[in-house]
Amino acid sequence: MAHSKANPDLKAERRKLEEERHKFRSSLSAETVREWTRHDQRVGVVLSGGGARGAYEAGVLLAFQDAQLPTHIIAATSIGSINAAFYAAHSETVVGNAEHAVEAWYDITPTTVGIDWFRYILVLTGLTAVTAGLGNLFREWAWENGVYIQLSRPKWTWFSLFLTGAAVLFYYDKVSYLFHVLGNYIFKRRWLPDKRKVIESIVANAIVWGCGIAFLMLAHIHVSTGEILDSSYDLFLTAAAFALIAAMGFLFRKQVSLFSHKFLRLPLRTGLFPNFERTRFLRSRIPLRGLMNSPIRVAMTAADVSTGSEVVFTNAKAEDLIRDRGVDGGFVMRETSHASDLLLGMIASSAFPIVYEAVPMRKGIYTDGGIVSNQPIRPAIRLGADVLFLVMVEAGEQKRTDIKTFLDLGVRAIDILTAQNLKSDLRMLKSVNSLCAQYAEELNVRAEQVRLHVGDRCYRYLKAFTIAPGEDLEAGVLDFDGALTAPGVLRGYQDGIRRVRSFAAYLSNLPAEMPPREVRLVPDQLSEDHHLRAKAAKTT
Repeated sequence: MAHSKANPDLKAERRKLEEERHKFRSSLSAETVREWTRHDQRVGVVLSGGGARGAYEAGVLLAFQDAQLPTHIIAATSIGSINAAFYAAHSETVVGNAEHAVEAWYDITPTTVGIDWFRYILVLTGLTAVTAGLGNLFREWAWENGVYIQLSRPKWTWFSLFLTGAAVLFYYDKVSYLFHVLGNYIFKRRWLPDKRKVIESIVANAIVWGCGIAFLMLAHIHVSTGEILDSSYDLFLTAAAFALIAAMGFLFRKQVSLFSHKFLRLPLRTGLFPNFERTRFLRSRIPLRGLMNSPIRVAMTAADVSTGSEVVFTNAKAEDLIRDRGVDGGFVMRETSHASDLLLGMIASSAFPIVYEAVPMRKGIYTDGGIVSNQPIRPAIRLGADVLFLVMVEAGEQKRTDIKTFLDLGVRAIDILTAQNLKSDLRMLKSVNSLCAQYAEELNVRAEQVRLHVGDRCYRYLKAFTIAPGEDLEAGVLDFDGALTAPGVLRGYQDGIRRVRSFAAYLSNLPAEMPPREVRLVPDQLSEDHHLRAKAAKTT
């Protein structure tokens, strides 16, 4: 709270949200609220992943709370799992409570969720200490054997070493291209070099080698003969030393590479940042007991790193879930897991790859469920949802961001992967709904009444309401800052209101009774293209 109060922009956003809430609750009629219970519809909410853009989901859930909309099932993944846990844990009814989630999004900072680059300053400090220790050990050995560097100009010598290191750091990836070009020229291979890359490589080599030679010229070497190698030999010796280093590097490149791989991976983990800080932040705000006892069925998806399969953690035991209306018992028994500490499952579900470390649980390692299914529609359906609210944090077209580091590229790649998974899930939902509508027309009933049986599976029409921002949100995936996430909360609330009104209009047009009509489908084995063609075998 201190963070939000200290920021005038956050105070303004909170004031706008309160104004919207007051306006909406004032306009909500008692008749609309009664509409939620007039029909026996189990409402499922599907929350996707999206990092800091998940503030939008909290705004949508707050609109559901203010509308007193019952939420029977929440299927969530990644940041959606965190929002789902907040919503269910703070309510003792099927109307959730999003107040605490919104407060958390206002108070959030990068450090509260463990994004702290200071850790890598410590890593660099450790690497520096290791190299300094080995270097000084070698220096002492050389001194004892009469070999040492005499610094006639210490400041300029160390400054030139600093420049050499900086040159290697910034231009190491451009140095080798020039040697590649020369090698092709010497061996007369047919190949046309890239002129721009050649120029860049020449400049890079000039800077790196120039800085290195300057360092060796300033650092006079004293040998055991008692003679200080003076400047008349400097150029020759520096060139010879660099040539020797280059030759040794080329000859033992494979061995050096293997050693470097083993050495450099020592300070690395399964993610850039540990889960400690965000776990502490979330545990202090989400009561585990409230989550486990909530009447709202919460399903959080995570990816099993070892098998690549999707695991669904639930807040209710299998025997309790099976008793719910419309639940697929096979799905519950085979694919769900009742976690005694669902908050740990939430951390695993939201462990964004590359950014956060994977979470060890039950002799396995789990990570963000979004890489398997970023919009977990199937769990919501299998748990018996009749109506779906699909809450997404991406606008129609994904925002193009600058790719500057491996982290940017990794985040973007995962965004692309999850978007493709979402399209696949939506196509499946659309196909089933279309087939139900087709048979409903033939039977002269509503699509909601049709039950399609294929083997031991039953498919039904699900009315889906999509809630997504019309344009890109202010916050990016890793912009965990209240000043950036607060506008997303407001936009989510406004879009949630519109969908609540759409849902009320939909319910008002439903007939009082809708007896199910069963349609049993069989595959046509004589189909010439071997595709599944279904026909009605029995209708009742």
